[in-house]
Amino acid sequence: MPRALDILILMTYVAIATVAAIGFEWLGLMSGMTAWMMGAIVFIVAGMAHSAASRSQERRTLEKEIHNLKASNLALAEEFEAAQKRIDAITDELRAEAVERDNALVHEVKVLEDLVRRVGGPREVGARTGTGQAASGGSTDIDTVRDALSANRVDLYLQPVVTLPQRRVAFYEGYTRLRDATGRVLTPASFIAAAEEAGVMTEVDNLLLFRCVQIVRRLTGQDRKVGIFCNVSLNSLSDEDFFPEFLDFVRQNKDLSGSLIFEISQRAFEERDAIAARNMARMADFGFRFSVDQINHVDLDLSEMERAGVRFVKIGGKRLLDAINNYESIAGYEAGSIAHEDLAGLFARHGIELIVDKIETENTVVEVLELDVAYGQGHLFGEPRPVRDDVLEETGQQPAVRLAG
Repeated sequence: MPRALDILILMTYVAIATVAAIGFEWLGLMSGMTAWMMGAIVFIVAGMAHSAASRSQERRTLEKEIHNLKASNLALAEEFEAAQKRIDAITDELRAEAVERDNALVHEVKVLEDLVRRVGGPREVGARTGTGQAASGGSTDIDTVRDALSANRVDLYLQPVVTLPQRRVAFYEGYTRLRDATGRVLTPASFIAAAEEAGVMTEVDNLLLFRCVQIVRRLTGQDRKVGIFCNVSLNSLSDEDFFPEFLDFVRQNKDLSGSLIFEISQRAFEERDAIAARNMARMADFGFRFSVDQINHVDLDLSEMERAGVRFVKIGGKRLLDAINNYESIAGYEAGSIAHEDLAGLFARHGIELIVDKIETENTVVEVLELDVAYGQGHLFGEPRPVRDDVLEETGQQPAVRLAG
């Protein structure tokens, strides 16, 4: 199209020059040859004027393009600078996270070393007990317990907590177990007796709690949907030497607050002192929830539990049914004043989920369903089983926790 326009303009100039030459000659202003020369001059002048106008237009277009290029270059430079700042910020964040992880790892190692050292070596134990054996029969000596803890022979056993009536796994309860050098599992009764005889039960409780949280962190790193109840003793909650370090540890891992639920017995909850209550409040501030189990009496102070951050209560199936059938006072209400179907709602009004545990038979399930309870736990739904080692070693995403068969 521009080429056709140029041809049309050229033809126009030729026509103007021809008309001018003929006019000069016809009017007698010039002779024939001179007139045609003057027409040629008109053609040249018109061409030069057109060329000058075209160059001026091209110059303006070029200047505009140069201006746009400069603006684009400036914008690109600003984007590059912003990108460089983001890269620097990300680099600083990654460096800070790496330093924090290193510091956290060093802190964990120091805590574990300190706890293992506080458990005491063979010589210290011998000095306290005379033999280094538990006086209750010596089924497990404290050296074996200390060796299992220092060698990280701590296993996590998980028992499912299921929804009712669907029986889908909603949570797991974690139990820590120790193994000796031969791989034999040390029963809690045996190593607790040894630890109590040696006077290091608090340290053993703390070590087991610390190990449990470490293992749970690795499990929930693979599947954030898994909720795990982890037992915490009154000894650990009241230990002024250990708990500040443990609080720092959970603070660094507060992203687990949605997956990790600390469980305490009813007796420990009711007997906790001001130190334990304050430590529970601090953990609740980090978003962690508590569960109360081993219920001996059902006359519970639900308001106090709610204030303390308790969000789950576990009551044995037989214990709960006995309380209802014998018209015991439940949660401060007079005997028989709570309808069966309103029991779970009573707990829910205080932000507490009721879990019926120790369910062993289908008959118990039928009776519990009449109470409109949402969760159940017991050997009927699955016994505690150890987490397989390969699950703990995996780093990829895992759809669910796999248990050893």
